[in-house]
Amino acid sequence: MPEWFEPILSYLVRVVQAAIAIVVAYLVVKYLDRLVAAFVKIEEHEYLERFLMFLKAIVYAIAALTAISFLSTEPVVFAVMLLAVGVAVVVTFSDVLRNLGSELYVRSSKAFRVGDWIEVDGVQGRVSSMTSLGVVVETLRRERVFIPYTRLAHTKVVNRSGVYGVSLRLEVRVPKTYDVGKAREMLVSALRVVREDLISEPSVTLRGSTELFYIFDVVLDVMNIGKVEEVFEKVLLELKSREPGLDVVF
Repeated sequence: MPEWFEPILSYLVRVVQAAIAIVVAYLVVKYLDRLVAAFVKIEEHEYLERFLMFLKAIVYAIAALTAISFLSTEPVVFAVMLLAVGVAVVVTFSDVLRNLGSELYVRSSKAFRVGDWIEVDGVQGRVSSMTSLGVVVETLRRERVFIPYTRLAHTKVVNRSGVYGVSLRLEVRVPKTYDVGKAREMLVSALRVVREDLISEPSVTLRGSTELFYIFDVVLDVMNIGKVEEVFEKVLLELKSREPGLDVVF
């Protein structure tokens, strides 16, 4: 074999290796939809499309860098540079990657969906939307609270929506101008104003007290999730009419 042919043959081998890397990436991307559908059980098509685009971009990027490494005359130097670039990319987009993984975890768990009534870190409300960055919850006071997926993946989420309605939990603080028995009787009596909207009798439990207030936990199992705001307004008005000094926290 002529000496001049050896470098050409070596380069052709590297070209073939680079071509194989590109072809493998193409085949992986071609069947990636089926692979993801087999392992990731999520109904939201918008999220799946975004997740697939992200995976395809990673596959193509790896294939391109692999092909370049085969064609490079200094593969060791290129490998070191590639490692440095990879670390820089991971560090730069760490928050994005973490949020994407958390979104996958939250959606895959199916702990709640749009329209459900949830409680997260003391915030209660209806899930109005699930965006690419987090969940928007609308509270009883018409406040819109944004909760990122990274937070949802690392805290307790209580879904108070059930087959027969939604469980609404309130904290009621009654002034100590009453004795504890009378305070509880007043709450039970006031809650009768919404009895027809409840599945069962409301639960009223003394949790503790401060220097000025008794603290009661009130749980209302509302039959129709669409009437939660109406039930809350009725309860608040009735309680305030009986004792203006009490406070309701939800």
